[in-house]
Amino acid sequence: MKITAVKYSDAMQQIYELKSLEEIPALQEETFVLWIDITEPTIKELSPLKNLFEFHPLAIEDSVQMDERPKVDDYDEYLFVIAKTINAVEGDISTRQLSIFVSKYVLITVHEKQLNSIDELKEKILRKKPLILKGKEDFLLYRILDGVVDNYITVIEDFEDKIDEIDEEILENPTGRSMKKIRQLIRQVRHIHSIVRGQRDAVGKLNRSDTLLIKPETRIYFRDVYDHTVSLLDSIENIRANAGEALEVYHSSLANKMNEIMKVLTIIATIFIPLTFVTGIYGMNFQGGGTDNPLNMPELYLPYGYVFVLMVMATMSISMVIYFNRKGWL
Repeated sequence: MKITAVKYSDAMQQIYELKSLEEIPALQEETFVLWIDITEPTIKELSPLKNLFEFHPLAIEDSVQMDERPKVDDYDEYLFVIAKTINAVEGDISTRQLSIFVSKYVLITVHEKQLNSIDELKEKILRKKPLILKGKEDFLLYRILDGVVDNYITVIEDFEDKIDEIDEEILENPTGRSMKKIRQLIRQVRHIHSIVRGQRDAVGKLNRSDTLLIKPETRIYFRDVYDHTVSLLDSIENIRANAGEALEVYHSSLANKMNEIMKVLTIIATIFIPLTFVTGIYGMNFQGGGTDNPLNMPELYLPYGYVFVLMVMATMSISMVIYFNRKGWL
């Protein structure tokens, strides 16, 4: 378990590496915001939080489960918030849980792996970004959730680019690989939709909550995050609709491609039908006729008959191709 403490105000910003959770109370001061970031803990390692801050055991347990949905639990003296980050690497989608405890003089984040949005926020605090330093724990909570939602924006923009690429691929050369891409994208977008929808509901609950831990002047920021999640859900619906249309275009393109193949095969078969008829007649091999046998095949002993029949067959084939071309069938 790694414990990092960020203590800051307008006048001072400091970061500490803690060895145990018992060191936290000594850092708490009313005039400072104290942010404790805990990485890769076990439930046993987090158990001191129960005595230090009277956090409910169920909340502590949920903070390390890593498979919880986004939610907000109001315990009067503190808030317990679960957010989900989304990672899209080489076409694979994975999620990570970020658990947040917010009390009057401390904010605690718990996560299994290192999160870029958390590291970036720490750097902004240490670089004395004025917009961050002006608020208390509730404003820090807003900035954390805003970073999570900004992560959603990046992922969804990547998916918008993907659906555009698939559209072009389907129009130019639809293949079975295109179908796999569409189906994978639809599954991933459905998963992302459920996460963003849960995050929207959680932020909406924070905005509507009557808790004293969120000041009236901070609620407008949570409304902004809520509006972003609503906008993202609209974007996701557009991606899903475009993916459905791409699937229809794929089936239509595949049907058109099959029709073209069948047309070519039909024309080839049509050209060879009369040729087969001619070769069938001369394949009967009856002896040539004369005055004694007038019904036998008379052309069997015709000089240059073989060449003559080949020329007749070639003329028939060429004539049919010209006719089909004039009809627009080729």
